[in-house]
Amino acid sequence: MSNENSEKTGEVAAKANKIESDLPLYFAKTLAGMEQLLVAELAELGAISMKEVRRGVEFKADMATLFRVCLSSRFALTVLRPILTFEAQNPDELYNEAKKWEWGAVMTAHSSFAVDVTVHSAIFTHSQFAMLRLKDAIVDHFRDQGGIRPGVNREDPDMRIHMHISNSAVTLSLDAAGRPLSRRGYRPVGAKAPLNEVLAAGLLAHSGWKPGTPLYDPMCGSGTFTLEAALWTDGLPIQWHRRKFAFMDWRGYDDDEWWHVRDQMKEQRNKVETPMFTWDKDFGAISQTRQALANMEMDGITELGRANFFKMQPRTESGVVVLNPPYGERLDLEDAPEFYGAIGDAFKTNWTGFSAWIISSDAEALKNVGLKTKRKIQCFNGPLECRWVGYDLYKGSAVRSMKSAQEQILDTDQKSNSED
Repeated sequence: MSNENSEKTGEVAAKANKIESDLPLYFAKTLAGMEQLLVAELAELGAISMKEVRRGVEFKADMATLFRVCLSSRFALTVLRPILTFEAQNPDELYNEAKKWEWGAVMTAHSSFAVDVTVHSAIFTHSQFAMLRLKDAIVDHFRDQGGIRPGVNREDPDMRIHMHISNSAVTLSLDAAGRPLSRRGYRPVGAKAPLNEVLAAGLLAHSGWKPGTPLYDPMCGSGTFTLEAALWTDGLPIQWHRRKFAFMDWRGYDDDEWWHVRDQMKEQRNKVETPMFTWDKDFGAISQTRQALANMEMDGITELGRANFFKMQPRTESGVVVLNPPYGERLDLEDAPEFYGAIGDAFKTNWTGFSAWIISSDAEALKNVGLKTKRKIQCFNGPLECRWVGYDLYKGSAVRSMKSAQEQILDTDQKSNSED
């Protein structure tokens, strides 16, 4: 290579390094066990300089990439932009360090704000007091400069600030999303024992399911597996229906770039027709799932009906079946070993040729499924430690006798109650 070419290559590399160094640093939070899925997703969306950490990924991104991440991420709970890090040995030091920072760089005196706090410290033993000191510091900063003080709004703030305290290290970040990205907008009010949306999306990905592969959700509950899969097959960004993100109130927000990114993602939409079947023997669960689908304008995307898993047979020769059975923690379950044993019997009798997955917090009951485990993943659904367990149901010599849908639907409430 000539000296001239070497110089040009060096100039290009130096320019790229400068661009990368000038980009803001972000931190995408996720659930335990979802970090690698988030890394791959962020890379696909254009993030660079990624670093996987516990329950999150650090990355750099320009504004357009930030927009894509907030619109499209299935595996991020929220996205934070760190703005200030300092040491504080007590609440007064926290107040002083936060007050002298130039808050006018990210908000105005007319902005409303809220503070979220995560504390792991022997110094700051009262998280609410630390939060109040930060609020005071921000308000007093603006009041000292012009007499106008920003207001606090917990429900719908212009600016949501996250404070993380680890021993004496304090990190302040701006929340790019505002409302958590796990809230897709489909959940009916008062849904019973809901599965976290990010968890459901991650478990589907861990199962190997992809749009185009038949999916069965025969104990659908509030329908989270079905909704996450439906949004995936629909091809639009998962937050497509959302119109407000916190970054829209940041200094430097570019509205033209925002609409350009949305137009690009709409053009790149890849809708994949996918056989989906959603059942539950509880009428309320079916009603909740139907309402959730309607909320996202996806009526008819799945076969939806009241039915008993133990009496159902699949409509296809292969696919993925996902179960979120009662844990005995949030929902009543009288005889867990017998119940899980019946699940295993149903798999062996009716679902040969399928990949089957169960999430449960009852490790002992899972042993009664009686099938060879192909994969087991630890995860948390809220405070509950769970296992996501997969089985390959190999085809045997038995031939399925397909029943009609009418024969498989429970005939009466009395019959349903007797089988509970």
